Amino acid sequence: MWFGTSAGLYRYDGYTFKAFQSNSQDGASLPDSYINNIYESLNGDLWILTASGLCIYHPQNETFERDMRQVFAKIGIKDQPSVMFIDSHKNLWLAIPEKGVFAYNMQQQLTYEFGYTNDALGIPEGEICSIGECRDGALIVYEDGRIACCSISNQQQTLWVANDVANQKLRKSASLKVFADQMDNIWLYGKGTLMIYNKKIGQWNTTIGNSIGLTNVSVDHAVNAMAADRNGNIWIGTDRSGLIRTNVNSYEMEYIDPRNMNDMHIRRDIISIQSLYVDDTDLLWVGTEKAGVAFWSKNIYKFQSELNGDITAVTQDAEGKLWYGTSDKGVIGYDGPLASLRVSAITTTKDGSLWVGSKNNGLTRIKDGVATIYSVSKDSLRTVINDHINALCTDKAGNLWIATSGGLQVFNPRLNSFSTYTKENRKLNTNNITALHFGKGNNIFIGTGEGLIIMNLSSTERYFLTGNKSNLKTFTNNYITQIYEDSRGLIWIGTREGINILNPTNDHLDHLTERVGLCNNNICGITEDKYHNIWVSTSNGISRVVVQRDHEMGTYNYGLYNYDTSDGLQSNEFNVGAIFAKTDGNVVFGGLFGVNWINREGKKESESLPRVMLTQLFINEEEIQVGHRYDDNVPLQQALNESSKIVLNNNQNTFTIKFGAGNYNQSERLLFMYWLEGKDNDWRNGDALTHGVTFNELSSGSYKLHVKAVSSDGAISNQERTLEIRILPPWWLSWWMLLFYAIILMVAVYLWRFGYQKISYLWKKKKAVLTELKIQREEIKSASDDLRQPMSRMTSIISTLSEKEDTVEGKEQINSLHFQMLQIITRLSEMQIALEKPESKAANSAANRLQLNDEGIICLPNGEGAELTAEIKNKNTDLATMKYVVMIIDDNDEFLKFISAHLYGIYNTHAYNNIDAAIADIDVLKANVILCKQDMPKMTGSEFCNRLKTNQFTDKIKFILMTDTVLTPQDMEGMNITLSADDYLAKPFNIQEAIIRINNLLGIVTDTTNRNVIEGKETRRLESLNASMTTVTTSYDDNSNLPANINKPLSGDNASEDNHGIEYFTDEDVLGNYSMNDFRDRQLIKNIEQYVIHNMSRGQISLEEMASAMGMGRVPFFHKIRSITNMTPTELVRELRLKHACTLLIRTNINLTELAINVGFMTAENFTKIFKDRFGMSPIEYRLTHRNK
Repeated sequence: MWFGTSAGLYRYDGYTFKAFQSNSQDGASLPDSYINNIYESLNGDLWILTASGLCIYHPQNETFERDMRQVFAKIGIKDQPSVMFIDSHKNLWLAIPEKGVFAYNMQQQLTYEFGYTNDALGIPEGEICSIGECRDGALIVYEDGRIACCSISNQQQTLWVANDVANQKLRKSASLKVFADQMDNIWLYGKGTLMIYNKKIGQWNTTIGNSIGLTNVSVDHAVNAMAADRNGNIWIGTDRSGLIRTNVNSYEMEYIDPRNMNDMHIRRDIISIQSLYVDDTDLLWVGTEKAGVAFWSKNIYKFQSELNGDITAVTQDAEGKLWYGTSDKGVIGYDGPLASLRVSAITTTKDGSLWVGSKNNGLTRIKDGVATIYSVSKDSLRTVINDHINALCTDKAGNLWIATSGGLQVFNPRLNSFSTYTKENRKLNTNNITALHFGKGNNIFIGTGEGLIIMNLSSTERYFLTGNKSNLKTFTNNYITQIYEDSRGLIWIGTREGINILNPTNDHLDHLTERVGLCNNNICGITEDKYHNIWVSTSNGISRVVVQRDHEMGTYNYGLYNYDTSDGLQSNEFNVGAIFAKTDGNVVFGGLFGVNWINREGKKESESLPRVMLTQLFINEEEIQVGHRYDDNVPLQQALNESSKIVLNNNQNTFTIKFGAGNYNQSERLLFMYWLEGKDNDWRNGDALTHGVTFNELSSGSYKLHVKAVSSDGAISNQERTLEIRILPPWWLSWWMLLFYAIILMVAVYLWRFGYQKISYLWKKKKAVLTELKIQREEIKSASDDLRQPMSRMTSIISTLSEKEDTVEGKEQINSLHFQMLQIITRLSEMQIALEKPESKAANSAANRLQLNDEGIICLPNGEGAELTAEIKNKNTDLATMKYVVMIIDDNDEFLKFISAHLYGIYNTHAYNNIDAAIADIDVLKANVILCKQDMPKMTGSEFCNRLKTNQFTDKIKFILMTDTVLTPQDMEGMNITLSADDYLAKPFNIQEAIIRINNLLGIVTDTTNRNVIEGKETRRLESLNASMTTVTTSYDDNSNLPANINKPLSGDNASEDNHGIEYFTDEDVLGNYSMNDFRDRQLIKNIEQYVIHNMSRGQISLEEMASAMGMGRVPFFHKIRSITNMTPTELVRELRLKHACTLLIRTNINLTELAINVGFMTAENFTKIFKDRFGMSPIEYRLTHRNK
C-alpha cells in the first residue's frame, strides 16, 4: 500500500512503513514531499503528482525520475500537462492546456490526440479540471460541469458529451471530479456538489447531494473522494460529514464513524476525509486530514459478540447446546431451582447431568429437569466438603471432579457417591483447589494456591510441582488460575503473573508474560481451537498464541497476537474459567457484558491467499538499501521484491529476509512457511513474531528460497515466491586462489617425483637401523635373563660355603665373592628396567610431577596430556565401581585433567569447569557422587550443595566439598561453609584418599588387595621384578625370638626414648605406628613400607617413582608424608632400611658388606656409620646383643 501525504510518500507492507521524501541533494528523490495523487502504470511504475509536478517512481531500484520532459517526448508530447489520469486499462490520459487531451496506450505504445474540434475525434473546448472513467471510456470533466466520454479501445472516438450541468449553470468549480458506480451511473462531486447522471435517460439527480447540504459551490462543504466495493456499497468521503455509506440500488445513506476503524488516532468531532481506496481484497482504506489512515471491511472485527450479561461459566451438552452461567442470574435458559444464582462453574457428565457450581452455596445437579442441591449448609448428609465451588471437570469414565476451597472431591454417577481428597487425609498437599483439567494418559491436573498437582487416575501416582520436575526453573507464581494440556502434550499453567508452559518430554519450562507481549498477566482462561492456536483470556483482553516447533533445537517458539474492544470484544475483562472450545473447534469467551466468539464468516479452507512479497533484507542486523555498497559488494542491485537473485559475500552469510503478503483484509494475521532449497529437506515455519526468516552462517554455494503465505486457519497459498541466493566462497577458495593451489600442487608433484626415491631410501635405512637396535636390545635382555638365574643359584651356593668355612680369611674371601655376585645381579636387573619402554619412562617421569602455582593451586606442567598419565590409569573397565557416575566440578582445567585421568576406569567420571553446565547434566547422567570446589565463580560449592540437598529429586546425591586447606569448625562457620555436604576434601590430597572416601559414601568396602586401585601399575611392575631376583632374605614365620621392645613406636618422642626399639617387619604388618587416627593414612604408610622393602636392594629410590607408585604427584606426596610422620620421604626411606637391617642382623649370618647392599647402602662403611648414629652401637654389637637375648 502506498500513501501520499504532505510529508512524503509512504510504503506499507502490513508490518512496517518506509518513507520516501524530497532531498535537494539527491536527484533520484522526490521533487517535492507534498503528494497530490498516485497512479500505477502498466510496468508497475508509480506516476506521482506532487506540488512541484509529476515524477515517476521505479520500484526496481527505488528511485524517482524527475525529468518528465524526456518521458513525454518519447510519447510525442512536448508540453507539460495540467491533468493526468491512468485508467483501469493502464492507458495514460493527459490534459494539455489550449490543445486538448492526449491518450497513450502503454501496451501498444500508441498516442492519440483529442483536440478542441468538437467532433467525433475531438472534444469541446474548455477548462479541464479532472479525468475519470466509466465502462464506456475516459470521462473528461470541465470546470463548468460538462463531461465528455472518450475511448481508444477499438478506435479513437468521442462517444458522448453531457452539457446539462453547464447549460443550467448548476456548478462551476475546479474541484469537480467524476466517479462511476457498479451500475455505471456517473457521480459528479466536488465543492458543494454531489449529483448522479443516468446515462440511459440522460438526466441528473441532485437529491442525495441536497439531502446533505451540497446545494451549490458557495456551500462550505465538499465531497473529496468516492469509492465502491464488491458488495454494492458506495463510499462517499466528505470534509464535514465524515464517511457516508450508501447502496447502489436504494441510495439509503448511513454515516460511518471513523473512530470505529482506528480508535487510537481519530478522535475529532468532525473528520475530514481526503481520499478513499478499495483494494483487491475489498478492504476500504480511508485517508483523513490530520487523523491518519483507517480501513474498514465486513471482516474487520475478529470477534462476534452477544451481550447477555456477566458470563462466568460456559459449557456445551451432548446435543450441542451452549449453557451460560452468570454472576447474578443463574443459568441462561434454565428457570428451575439452583443452589445459588451466582454461578462459578458449569459442566456436563455422560449421564446427561448438568452440574452448576456456586461461589458460596454448593453444587446443583440438573438431570431430566430435576434439580438436586448438594450443600454443606443445606444438605444434612454433608456430601460436599465445602460450598465454595471453584471448578468442575469430568474424566473419561464420566466421573465429576469438584474443586473447592476445602479440598478435592469426585462424584461417581454410577454409585451416586462422593470421594474426598484433602490435606487431612494426606491425599493432597493443600485444600485450596483453584483449577481442574483432565488430560491425556488418564492424568488429572489439579491447580492449587500453592502449586500444581498431577495425579494419574490409573496408578494414583501424584506429583507436586512449583516449577519443572528438576525444580531448576520455577513458576512465575504458585497460585494456579487455569490449566490446559494441548494437542502437542504441552501443559499450559495460568497464574496471576503470566503463563508457564511445561514440556514433560524434556522438562523444559517457558514463561509468557507482559514482558514478552502477553496482553495481561492475570490469566482467566486457556484453551485450544481446531487450528491448534492457543487462546488465552485475561483481565485486559485476549491473546492468541501461535506455537511453532523448532525441530533443530527441539524447542517451541511462541507468536503472540493480542485483541481488545477495537477487535469486537464486548469488554477487555473476562471471568476466570469462562472459556470453552466447542465441538466445532470454535472458542467461546465469557466476559463482563456477554460472550465473544471468533468471527469466521466468509473464511474457507481454500481461501485464496496472495503471493508473498519480500520486503526487507538485513545483513548482520543492518538493513540493506538498494544500490548501496557493503564490503565491496552491492547485495541489492534493485528492490528486494523486484529481485529474482541476490549475491552475497562470504562474510555476509548471516542475514534476515522479511515477508509481507499484501492481504490486509484478513481477520487474522498471516503466517509464512519457507523452504531453502540446497539446505533444508522440507518446508519450515517462519518466525511468527518477526514475519521473516534468519539464516546463520550459510556455507558458500547456491540456494533457492521458496516462501508461501499461510492463514491462521491453516490454509496455504498456492502462489509461491522464490528467490535465488548465492553465497560467494571466501577469498582463499576463489578461482584465482584455486589456480594458485593447482600450480603449487603441480610443483609439489614434480618435486616428489624426483625426491621420492631418495626419501624412501633414507626411510628404509632408518627403519633397518631401528630394527637392528631392537634386535640387539632383545638379545641383551635375553642374555641377562640367562645369566641371572645361574648366578642366583651360585649366590646361594657361595652363601652356604661361607657358613661352612672355618677360617676368618676364607670367610672374607667367600663373602667378597658373594658381594660381587650380588652387585652383578643388581646391575643386570637395572639394565632390564632401563631397556623396558625407554620412551614411555621419560613421559611417565614428567607425568607424575605435580606443581604448585603462585596461588597455591595444584597444576600440571606445560605440555602434559592424558597420554602422559596412562601409566597410572586404571584400565579395568569391568570394575564394579564403573556403574557409579561421579561428577567433578573445578575451575582449574589442569586439575580436572589430572583427576579425570586418575579416576578413569574406576568410575564413570564427568568433569565440568562451571556449575551451570553441571546442573544441566545432573538429571541426564543421574549422578551418584559430586566433587565440587568451594570457591567457584557465580555460585559457591556450598550454595550448590544446599540447592541439591533441598530438592527432593537430587537430595540423595552424595556431595564432597573440596577446600583449599583443612578447615576447623570455626573456619567453616566464618567462611559460610555448608554443613550439608556428605564429606570434605582438603587440597592437596592423593588419589587413594579420594577413592576411599568416594567408596565409603557409595557403601563400598575398599579392597586393599586390589593393587589396581591402591598401589598403581609401577609398584606391581617393580614387585614382579624383585620377586624374580635372588636376594638374601629370611622367613619370618617365627617371631618368638624377637626382642620385647620390638613393637615400640619408631617416630616422634618414642624413638628418642629407646634407640634400640626396632620394629620387626613382615608383609602382613605395618612397620611403625605414626600416631595416625585415619585409616587412610595408615594404609598409605603401609603401602610405602611394602614398596621400600620390595625395592630396597635397588639402592637409590627416587621421590618421583615412589610418589607415582602411590598414585600421587611429587609435591602432594611430600607434604602428605611430612604431615603424617614429621619426616621427609628420604628420612622415612632411610628409617625403613635401618629397621630391615636390624631384622637381617638378628635372623641371618651374612656379612656387613652383603647386608649393606641388600638394604640399599653403597658401602659397608657408610652403613655402619649411619647405623651407629641411629642406634648408638655398631651393627656387629647390635647382632651380638640381641642374639644373646
